[in-house]
Amino acid sequence: MWFSLTLDALRVMPYSTLFVAAVALALNVVANAVTRATMDIDMYRRVQKEYSEYQKQLRAALRTGDPDKADKVRKRYKPVEEQMLKLQMDRMKISFYYLIPFIVLYYLLAWFMGQVPVAVSPYHFNLLIVSATTPLGPGYAMNMVTWYIFTSVAFSVIVTRLFGLQV
Repeated sequence: MWFSLTLDALRVMPYSTLFVAAVALALNVVANAVTRATMDIDMYRRVQKEYSEYQKQLRAALRTGDPDKADKVRKRYKPVEEQMLKLQMDRMKISFYYLIPFIVLYYLLAWFMGQVPVAVSPYHFNLLIVSATTPLGPGYAMNMVTWYIFTSVAFSVIVTRLFGLQV
């Protein structure tokens, strides 16, 4: 009985607001921990820096209008370009390990929360699935999808920096 009451409380603000934010934070932490554990971050940063230098030199060569100069830059940096592509593919493969469980968890959360308001926005907005259009108290109601997207993006920036994965 107490368990049922606890679950019902998670569907009511402010508990629903905190619950969905906690789920978004937990999923961000897990995703970044898996990425950190399975990737060589130092090598990724080094290759990213080399690739940025390549892009800068290629843009400069293209601005001059000399196709031979651009081809020389492309040939010189071909290994860096291939290594960057490989690292990006590796990072994408890592994300597939946790993508399916995250999708299942997201749909379970959406099913559990239903369409009840989860948070309140001071602003009225309607951007496809992200919206706050129904008046609620001093603002506009946000459903679980909208609140999850906002908190997930916000936590992603913070957690990525904490794990040292920003590039």
